[in-house]
Amino acid sequence: MIPRTATRLALMWALGAALAVPTRAQTTAYTLSAGAEYRTGCFAPPCTCGPIQLPMTGTMALVRKPDSAQFANYDVIGVVWRVQFNDAVLSITGSGTYRVGGTGTLRQQLTLDLSVGGGPVRHFDSGLVAGGGNFPRLDVGISLHGQTPCADTLLIVRAGPGGTTDVAGGGVSVQSLAPNPFRTGTRLLFTVSEAGPVRLSIHDAAGRCVRTLVAGDPLEAGAHAVVWDGRAADGRVCAAGRYFVRVQAGRRTEQVSVVRLR
Repeated sequence: MIPRTATRLALMWALGAALAVPTRAQTTAYTLSAGAEYRTGCFAPPCTCGPIQLPMTGTMALVRKPDSAQFANYDVIGVVWRVQFNDAVLSITGSGTYRVGGTGTLRQQLTLDLSVGGGPVRHFDSGLVAGGGNFPRLDVGISLHGQTPCADTLLIVRAGPGGTTDVAGGGVSVQSLAPNPFRTGTRLLFTVSEAGPVRLSIHDAAGRCVRTLVAGDPLEAGAHAVVWDGRAADGRVCAAGRYFVRVQAGRRTEQVSVVRLR
């Protein structure tokens, strides 16, 4: 017979060992598949021409979060989609959340904050709708206005696990920088794939660092926003011209340009 004291110590050791093991969020790369579409324009009478409908390609990643009472929950990060318009490419970037589950009827909801064509971030939402039976594949539509008004933008998201994304293996993905150009301030939205140190700095056209906004601070995985007020490290207003915002996290560095007006 094993003494009670030894049993108690063994249980305490096992519990301590389990708590000592860090939990790591599971990240799965996704690729848009056939049927993913960008639709914008008039969806209802009196318009008779219908919306523009074009194929959409690109990648993203899903990061598993703790389940709620009824739903499996995910962060959606590193959205980088493209739509071909004749001789131009429309880029769509951003991040958001996805959930699937429910009692009785299976339901799903995809919400994404997206910058379309480098514009301001706007909120797309599917609402909580029936679906999700083919998960881990995704098949859901998200829109700006719930497809209720005459004019709307609708994204048909059809995707499955596979491929790679810029952030799935550890790193950072810039989602948007707006306004650009700017006078008094601009806001950078970026996503990091996993918790860890992040450095965000501003550089002039010659590559010199004029200000550090995030100096290796630990940030949680997910979306983050940082505002630059157009000032240098000494508090002086930077001269008008082109600057570069550089974000470093994990094994990846992203850099985007921004123009400060007088």
